[in-house]
Amino acid sequence: MAATIKDVSKDANVSIKTVSRVINNEANVAEKTKKRVLSSINKLGFRPNKSAQSLRSKRSFIIALLYDNPNKAYLADVQSGIFNACKLTGYNLVIQECDYKSSDLKKTIFEFVEDLKIDGLILTPPLSDMDDFLEYLDKHKIEHAIIAPSILKAESLYVSSNDYEAAYTLTSEIIKHGHKNIGFIKGHPKHSASELRFNGYTDAMQNYGLKKNNSWIKQGNFSFKSGFDAGVEIFNSIKIPTAIFASNDSMAAGIMKSAQMHGLKIPDDISLAGFDDSPIAHQIWPALTTVKQPVEKMANHAAKILMAKFDGLNEQSQPKEFKSELIVRESLKNLIN
Repeated sequence: MAATIKDVSKDANVSIKTVSRVINNEANVAEKTKKRVLSSINKLGFRPNKSAQSLRSKRSFIIALLYDNPNKAYLADVQSGIFNACKLTGYNLVIQECDYKSSDLKKTIFEFVEDLKIDGLILTPPLSDMDDFLEYLDKHKIEHAIIAPSILKAESLYVSSNDYEAAYTLTSEIIKHGHKNIGFIKGHPKHSASELRFNGYTDAMQNYGLKKNNSWIKQGNFSFKSGFDAGVEIFNSIKIPTAIFASNDSMAAGIMKSAQMHGLKIPDDISLAGFDDSPIAHQIWPALTTVKQPVEKMANHAAKILMAKFDGLNEQSQPKEFKSELIVRESLKNLIN
């Protein structure tokens, strides 16, 4: 027999009304009591009747992730973070790929929300930077939380990371290892993180008195292929850098392939660094020096503040900046004797 709300009430030694409040994430439930109820729910395997909840609250308990991003590792982390938040609150997650360049984007998403009765959206770059699209969502009262916007607006639900600071720190670390000739591969031009990471690299080079070589700075789009193509261009040059900083790990892996095809050894002939600390960073050899960005935690928080907004818990719907961590691995050679 499936566990009922009455079983949970008895096991947690609280009223049925209190269990209902916890399930619906309502305020005025002591944290200790809430933990006890959630423990009973997990122990008994109780599953709330979402159909009944939907009828009472006029909500679908569905949130949607919108994305336009070629980086599958990034999307996997975002999806995992949101899904873990959904598991704790009984929401369901649907995923919708979008073409940010489509002239029908607004209409398509409006119909998507209406057809599935979506409670709210979570947007990733570059959608999170499209002011006209965000204004359209506000105008039609479609609740949403945004991940990594370039401009932080106090009235928005958002999570961000310190991309500029992290890129500056990584570039500084490369310089401290004795490198002066450092190339850079830019990320997708429509992603806010791309500009922030490039600016971090640029400022670090300038502050250490080093000049950028524009022939070693290439445009990528966060994909493996764009990194490979950028590497081919750089390694076909008369002079090559001693280190390359790619805006994400997938592009760094692409550069690694092109370097090896040109007979270059890593890190003896060329040092590499990426960004994100995605699985590929430690699956390839030499393992990548990179920046660990807590993408999963960011997505998890985005989902939580969106759900809190649904429940009128504005004090829990606060934006948050997440800090990244520098990870030095074998792909970075120390040139200082």
